[in-house]
Amino acid sequence: MIPLLSREAVRALDADAVARLGVPSSILMENAGRGAFEEIVRRYPDRLSRTVIVGGVGQNGGDAWVIARHMFLRGQRPRCFLLGERAKVRGDAAPNLQAIETLLGPVAVLTEQDLAAALADAALIVDGVFGTGLDRPIEGLGAAVIERINRADAVRVALDIPSGIDANSGKVLGVAVRAELTLTFAAHKRGLHQHPGAAHAGDVVLVGIGVPAPARTAFSADEPEYAAIEASDVRGLLPLRAADAHKGRGGHVLVVAGSPGRTGAAVLSGQGAMRAGAGLVTLCPRAGARAALDAKVLEIMTSDMPADLDAAVAHVVAEIKAKHSAVVGPGLGTDEEGSKLAERLALELTAPCVLDADALTAFRGRAADLRKAAGPRVLTPHPAEAARLLGASTEAVQADRYASALRLAAESGAVVVLKGARTVVATPAGRIRVCPLDVPALAVAGTGDVLTGITAALLAQLPAAEAALAAVYLHAAAGGHAAIADRGLLAHEVADAVPHVLAALRS
Repeated sequence: MIPLLSREAVRALDADAVARLGVPSSILMENAGRGAFEEIVRRYPDRLSRTVIVGGVGQNGGDAWVIARHMFLRGQRPRCFLLGERAKVRGDAAPNLQAIETLLGPVAVLTEQDLAAALADAALIVDGVFGTGLDRPIEGLGAAVIERINRADAVRVALDIPSGIDANSGKVLGVAVRAELTLTFAAHKRGLHQHPGAAHAGDVVLVGIGVPAPARTAFSADEPEYAAIEASDVRGLLPLRAADAHKGRGGHVLVVAGSPGRTGAAVLSGQGAMRAGAGLVTLCPRAGARAALDAKVLEIMTSDMPADLDAAVAHVVAEIKAKHSAVVGPGLGTDEEGSKLAERLALELTAPCVLDADALTAFRGRAADLRKAAGPRVLTPHPAEAARLLGASTEAVQADRYASALRLAAESGAVVVLKGARTVVATPAGRIRVCPLDVPALAVAGTGDVLTGITAALLAQLPAAEAALAAVYLHAAAGGHAAIADRGLLAHEVADAVPHVLAALRS
């Protein structure tokens, strides 16, 4: 896993390097700037002669001035601009600004008109205006400068984080630079791994600053609080099967899903479970839907649920005794009878369960009631479902997906998979895991049902947090494997691609 740091943790990392290791902060800035310069030269050697560097008054600006100096030493003369008052440039940034002025002449205090003229001929823009410490909306000249940078016909490179992106949440603080490349220093920042921050960052490259960075770790008790999932994490959780494996060892998943006219979600969940390795899957829809399911499935079994609520619950409770995990919710219906059925099963089933779709809606505004569940639970809400559970708006959930997922996990006592771009997995213990794969083609009906099935298959073999972590990565990677373009993907194609991803992980 790749540790993801908050702005506070980044400050602590720098302070520790200075205090404990005795590395001067000026060395850290020099290493950051030089490392960034080397990556810029590697990527954009043909653009160096038309470089514009915009720095702020803080340490982010200091990194920019180090880059400018190394460009000069390489025979280039970048045009440099300072956003802010020269008297406010302090700390390690001050001598680096002075050095570049000695080499190139006075750095202009920025006006929008000066920048517009410089950008007209720019091929490369280095953004060193605001760093990870920014925590309030950008206004006035700063906002105008960023908008001007975004309109320029040039490649944009951000230092540490694009100016205007909140380092903790990834939200845009009024306006933000849209970079093609972000060179982040010492450790990855949380805001670079959630949208819209991820979209503004472009490619993210970690640049060392000469001190130990937070180490990658396996899934263990010593794991970081926030981390991005790597393929090696999933590979480690899914060992090769024994040569004498049989279907009973693969786990039997019960999918309580589907109702008359709404059987597709149940089928997709079942396919996801089978493709992720379940040895057996049984679909158990509401009364009246079994015949439709029987016509759609070959490898998956079905079970006939009674129409009476109490009898239906008793039937599923009996069914689960021979199963290893369950899905509850997709396509069950949000009518009164369907909601009561979903609620009772969500609470009463003793097996590990994935709760999705209509099972989540049944607990609208009552996430804390899920603490009464008789067994481990994984919740897989999309943002609107998470908002309903929390009694919040979808916009509030999306404004800080980390905080929303953690709150829902704490209230419900369950592992939470907050779906969407860069899916977030949160645990009641306060751990966050982020899927780093962006697959816009997954934005189509039914792919969430496939994820639910994948999660249930893994939940038959693994603890809840580990099953969720592996499932979201497999799902996203399968979507990427199956997608031909950024749209047009069908949900069943995602399920069918899961074995290909498993094979790739092991190769």
